[in-house]
Amino acid sequence: MRFRSWAAWKDEFSGNLAVFCSDERFVTATLEFLRRAMDMERCDLMVVAGGPAFIAQDEPNLMERLNLLAKAHHLRRIALITHADCGYYKHRYKEEAFQRQKDDLSVAVRRLREQLNGVEVRGFLALVEGGEVVFEEVTD
Repeated sequence: MRFRSWAAWKDEFSGNLAVFCSDERFVTATLEFLRRAMDMERCDLMVVAGGPAFIAQDEPNLMERLNLLAKAHHLRRIALITHADCGYYKHRYKEEAFQRQKDDLSVAVRRLREQLNGVEVRGFLALVEGGEVVFEEVTD
Protein backbone atom coordinates (compact mmCIF):
# COMPACT_ATOMS: atom_id res chain seq x y z
CA MET A 1 0.00 0.00 0.00
CA ARG A 2 1.14 3.52 -0.77
CA PHE A 3 -0.67 6.63 0.45
CA ARG A 4 -0.04 10.27 -0.45
CA SER A 5 -1.14 12.80 2.16
CA TRP A 6 -3.00 15.94 1.18
CA ALA A 7 -1.34 17.81 4.04
CA ALA A 8 1.33 20.22 2.85
CA TRP A 9 4.84 19.60 4.18
CA LYS A 10 6.14 22.33 6.50
CA ASP A 11 9.83 22.13 7.28
CA GLU A 12 9.66 24.13 10.50
CA PHE A 13 8.66 23.55 14.10
CA SER A 14 5.66 25.24 15.70
CA GLY A 15 7.23 25.51 19.16
CA ASN A 16 4.25 23.65 20.64
CA LEU A 17 4.16 20.36 22.53
CA ALA A 18 1.19 18.43 23.91
CA VAL A 19 1.64 15.61 26.41
CA PHE A 20 -1.41 13.43 26.99
CA CYS A 21 -2.61 9.89 27.62
CA SER A 22 -2.97 7.32 24.88
CA ASP A 23 -6.53 6.40 25.98
CA GLU A 24 -8.39 6.37 22.67
CA ARG A 25 -11.63 7.51 24.32
CA PHE A 26 -10.09 10.96 24.82
CA VAL A 27 -7.78 11.37 21.80
CA THR A 28 -10.25 12.94 19.36
CA ALA A 29 -11.52 15.44 21.96
CA THR A 30 -7.95 16.24 23.02
CA LEU A 31 -6.83 16.98 19.47
CA GLU A 32 -9.88 19.20 18.98
CA PHE A 33 -9.09 21.00 22.26
CA LEU A 34 -5.51 21.60 21.15
CA ARG A 35 -6.61 23.04 17.79
CA ARG A 36 -9.62 25.09 18.86
CA ALA A 37 -8.95 26.16 22.46
CA MET A 38 -5.15 26.24 22.53
CA ASP A 39 -4.54 27.41 18.94
CA MET A 40 -2.15 24.50 18.44
CA GLU A 41 -3.01 23.53 14.88
CA ARG A 42 0.44 21.99 14.72
CA CYS A 43 2.37 20.58 17.68
CA ASP A 44 4.74 17.87 18.72
CA LEU A 45 2.98 15.07 20.57
CA MET A 46 4.08 12.87 23.45
CA VAL A 47 1.26 10.37 23.84
CA VAL A 48 1.88 7.77 26.55
CA ALA A 49 -0.20 5.84 29.09
CA GLY A 50 -0.73 8.13 32.07
CA GLY A 51 0.02 11.23 30.02
CA PRO A 52 2.20 13.70 31.96
CA ALA A 53 2.57 11.28 34.91
CA PHE A 54 6.14 10.53 33.77
CA ILE A 55 7.14 14.13 34.49
CA ALA A 56 5.96 14.09 38.10
CA GLN A 57 7.38 10.59 38.56
CA ASP A 58 10.68 11.63 36.96
CA GLU A 59 11.01 8.72 34.54
CA PRO A 60 14.48 9.28 33.05
CA ASN A 61 13.98 7.89 29.52
CA LEU A 62 10.86 9.91 28.81
CA MET A 63 12.27 13.02 30.50
CA GLU A 64 15.35 12.75 28.29
CA ARG A 65 13.12 12.71 25.22
CA LEU A 66 11.04 15.64 26.43
CA ASN A 67 14.19 17.68 27.09
CA LEU A 68 15.49 16.82 23.63
CA LEU A 69 12.24 18.10 22.08
CA ALA A 70 12.40 21.26 24.17
CA LYS A 71 15.86 22.11 22.85
CA ALA A 72 15.79 20.77 19.30
CA HIS A 73 12.29 22.00 18.48
CA HIS A 74 12.59 25.32 20.34
CA LEU A 75 9.49 24.80 22.45
CA ARG A 76 7.60 27.88 23.57
CA ARG A 77 4.33 26.31 24.80
CA ILE A 78 3.51 22.98 26.43
CA ALA A 79 0.05 21.63 27.24
CA LEU A 80 -0.08 18.79 29.78
CA ILE A 81 -3.39 16.93 29.74
CA THR A 82 -4.63 14.19 32.04
CA HIS A 83 -8.11 12.68 32.05
CA ALA A 84 -10.73 11.18 34.33
CA ASP A 85 -11.08 7.40 34.54
CA CYS A 86 -7.43 6.85 33.59
CA GLY A 87 -6.53 3.16 33.56
CA TYR A 88 -2.86 3.86 34.31
CA TYR A 89 -3.73 5.65 37.54
CA LYS A 90 -6.52 3.25 38.52
CA HIS A 91 -4.17 0.30 38.09
CA ARG A 92 -1.28 1.91 39.94
CA TYR A 93 -3.01 3.86 42.73
CA LYS A 94 -6.44 2.23 43.19
CA GLU A 95 -8.68 4.37 45.46
CA GLU A 96 -6.37 7.39 45.50
CA ALA A 97 -6.06 7.43 41.70
CA PHE A 98 -7.94 10.63 40.87
CA GLN A 99 -6.37 12.73 43.64
CA ARG A 100 -2.90 11.41 42.81
CA GLN A 101 -3.52 12.23 39.15
CA LYS A 102 -4.41 15.85 39.94
CA ASP A 103 -1.43 16.15 42.30
CA ASP A 104 0.93 14.72 39.67
CA LEU A 105 -0.37 17.17 37.09
CA SER A 106 0.37 20.12 39.39
CA VAL A 107 3.84 18.75 40.12
CA ALA A 108 4.50 18.23 36.39
CA VAL A 109 3.47 21.79 35.55
CA ARG A 110 5.69 23.26 38.30
CA ARG A 111 8.64 21.03 37.43
CA LEU A 112 8.60 21.91 33.72
CA ARG A 113 8.21 25.62 34.45
CA GLU A 114 11.34 25.42 36.62
CA GLN A 115 13.34 23.28 34.20
CA LEU A 116 12.34 25.01 30.98
CA ASN A 117 12.68 28.64 31.88
CA GLY A 118 10.67 30.86 29.56
CA VAL A 119 8.44 28.07 28.21
CA GLU A 120 4.71 28.49 28.86
CA VAL A 121 3.48 25.32 30.59
CA ARG A 122 -0.22 24.75 31.29
CA GLY A 123 -2.02 21.75 32.77
CA PHE A 124 -5.53 20.54 32.01
CA LEU A 125 -7.87 17.90 33.33
CA ALA A 126 -10.30 16.29 30.87
CA LEU A 127 -13.63 15.30 32.44
CA VAL A 128 -16.68 13.59 31.00
CA GLU A 129 -19.90 15.54 31.55
CA GLY A 130 -23.15 14.39 29.97
CA GLY A 131 -21.36 12.39 27.30
CA GLU A 132 -19.04 15.26 26.35
CA VAL A 133 -15.40 15.86 27.22
CA VAL A 134 -14.72 19.10 29.07
CA PHE A 135 -11.21 20.47 29.68
CA GLU A 136 -10.50 22.43 32.86
CA GLU A 137 -7.25 24.21 33.52
CA VAL A 138 -5.50 23.24 36.73
CA THR A 139 -3.90 26.16 38.51
CA ASP A 140 -1.42 26.06 41.36
